[in-house]
Amino acid sequence: MEHFETNNRQEKTFDEQFQVKKEIESGGVSVEFVDLIPENQKTDVVCVFAPGWGETPETLRESLRVLYESGRRAVSLKHSRQQNEISVDEDEFGNEKQKSSAISDVIEECHIEKVDGIGHSEGAINILLAAQEHPEKFRSIILIAPAGLIGKDGFFALIGRFLTNIKESAKRMMKEKESTESLARSAKETAKYIARNPKKSMEEAYEISESQTEEILKDLHSKGIKIIIIHGVDDPVFPMERMQEILKAGSVDGFYSVKGDHNEIYVSPQKYAKVVDSALDAIEK
Repeated sequence: MEHFETNNRQEKTFDEQFQVKKEIESGGVSVEFVDLIPENQKTDVVCVFAPGWGETPETLRESLRVLYESGRRAVSLKHSRQQNEISVDEDEFGNEKQKSSAISDVIEECHIEKVDGIGHSEGAINILLAAQEHPEKFRSIILIAPAGLIGKDGFFALIGRFLTNIKESAKRMMKEKESTESLARSAKETAKYIARNPKKSMEEAYEISESQTEEILKDLHSKGIKIIIIHGVDDPVFPMERMQEILKAGSVDGFYSVKGDHNEIYVSPQKYAKVVDSALDAIEK
């Protein structure tokens, strides 16, 4: 298949491949991505991992490593901090659609025929919008601590919950030495993300608070795309009790309630990313 023929095959290890940052133009701005191809792939369906707000492939590096070591080709991207031609004033998902279009363009650039989409936090909105644009490309979607699925929200309420999450992460760094590196890496990436375009960052945060993607999820499920949600019981950003309301709609094929908070996908990648791999194994069977 065409997507197996790539220069990444020359870089043998995960770390060597991770250092190869590729770029494409999407909507008039430059988008950086990584394409990680294990030597022995157990499936030709590619994991495309959409990062959350303030996250980059660097934030998700160890989770991507777990998928790679499980035999899955994994692609993830670093979103531009420039504004493209999509007008935020004219589209309720202005910045989110810029990101979803970037995901679609990366999929096309990599000649990927079929996708297992993975989205963390804001990345859930982005991956759902990308699937809405090209449903024929998606076999399944795994949403991890997803934004856009807890019903009506508010900007200041969301910011307050994010601040609570930051405070709890700081406490966790003091108590758990094993989580210090991943949380510090996340904080560094988020700080750089915001600093490169503070105005755009706040626009994105507002759009996250306004986004409601239940109908998109229902539509994609009706098209035969498998939908899985993985959510931490201690997530302060999108509380579990509000997240479980989506189950009543009957448009979810699996709901994994797991220990941990909003950051667990990159704090405990050996646990969370393994759940992702197991969920995909179940879909394949």
